[in-house]
Amino acid sequence: MAPPLPPRYRREIRLGRDEDVEEWLATDLELNRPVLIRVVGPEAPASRRKSFLEAVQMASRVSHNHVAGVFAAAEVNGSAYAATEWTGGITLANRISAGSIPPIAEFLSNAAGLADGLAALHEENVIHGAIDPGAILYSGAHPAKLAGFGRPGRTATAEADVRALGSALETALTGRPAGILAPSQVIDALPPGVDKALRLSQEGAIDARRLAELILSTPYSPPLTRASRWSWRWLTPAALLAVAAIGLVWWGSLLDVSPTSRVLAPAIPGPTVTRPIPTTTSTTEPAVVLAVAPPPPEPVEVRSVAAFDPLGDGQEHSGTVDRLIDGDPATAWRTERYFDPLPLLKEGVGLAFEVSGSPSSVELLGVSVGTTFRVMWAGSLLDIEDEGWDVLAEELAGSTTVSISLPDRSNGIWLLWLTDLPPEDDGYLTRVAEVQFHD
Repeated sequence: MAPPLPPRYRREIRLGRDEDVEEWLATDLELNRPVLIRVVGPEAPASRRKSFLEAVQMASRVSHNHVAGVFAAAEVNGSAYAATEWTGGITLANRISAGSIPPIAEFLSNAAGLADGLAALHEENVIHGAIDPGAILYSGAHPAKLAGFGRPGRTATAEADVRALGSALETALTGRPAGILAPSQVIDALPPGVDKALRLSQEGAIDARRLAELILSTPYSPPLTRASRWSWRWLTPAALLAVAAIGLVWWGSLLDVSPTSRVLAPAIPGPTVTRPIPTTTSTTEPAVVLAVAPPPPEPVEVRSVAAFDPLGDGQEHSGTVDRLIDGDPATAWRTERYFDPLPLLKEGVGLAFEVSGSPSSVELLGVSVGTTFRVMWAGSLLDIEDEGWDVLAEELAGSTTVSISLPDRSNGIWLLWLTDLPPEDDGYLTRVAEVQFHD
């Protein structure tokens, strides 16, 4: 039987147990928002219910972007419950077990945030006492947050909290218990400074604030290898097939054996024909020059568009990208809502357009003011793999309409790469209504 709750909360889904604490996704009917309900049932002794409430109430003192917010905590009908912030219900432990570690640059910024959040708790004399990957909430498009307040305590000092957080972060990076392999031995180009920061935290040599500072001061740049460079493999299989089809047409044009083709057909042996040699005279006949009209330029046309998130979870509202080329400025595509500035999480998100012809300009309509983006181009799948993208322009949207002149490029793949998003409400996102390529 489910433990009782105040009538303002409606249970939706039972999520399971976190040690002796039962967890539910519920709706706060008074504020019409989802919450995570954590309950110590009436079967627990009174001393346990008391320690649970004390721990949760202490944590409620701290407001920090990387600490799960506590909205309410009380005892009701012999049970103790806490209503806390809902961020998707996924813990770092869930991600580790699924092999779904986020991009390293995103993870390191969140690791520093967790350490800073722990420092904020310690400054209020709050000891977590039970940090491990299961006590860290980390869902897509949400900052990682320290949670699990009210778990049965294992330790009782700030130093032990920092040791536990350092071990949890190392496990997330390597997929193994802390102390077996240094993260830089597992992750290509990860600076040894990260190893040092985590080792010092596990040795009890630094506090949480210093751990955050050390992680933040160790920049990480993904290696420019075939595996991490821009690659069309980030896009959807359908888009890849479209590019392959274009390539086949192009190769077919090279193999054309018509009289005007630049590819010479091999000579075919045949009977020898003897022709009379013309008599040479002093009169030179004028050459006849035939004027051949050049073929008309291929019209500029957007053949397809694909949204992709190669450095994140791959879910960047792909189902609505057609709104960008539907000719209706009243419809718009937008990014996911991010709860930290995009540069702290990853290098960007993008929109890839397959375009025929040679556009002279591209125009963005209904774009969110404050968006920073690049316009990039690659001629073919082979170019992307071997040479990478050509960066043609970098702009900051100062108004809702942005027009950019383009250098001479024919056909190929055009990438609109968003590198920073403006703030909106409680997060960061960008909207774009139309992207138009012009002759």
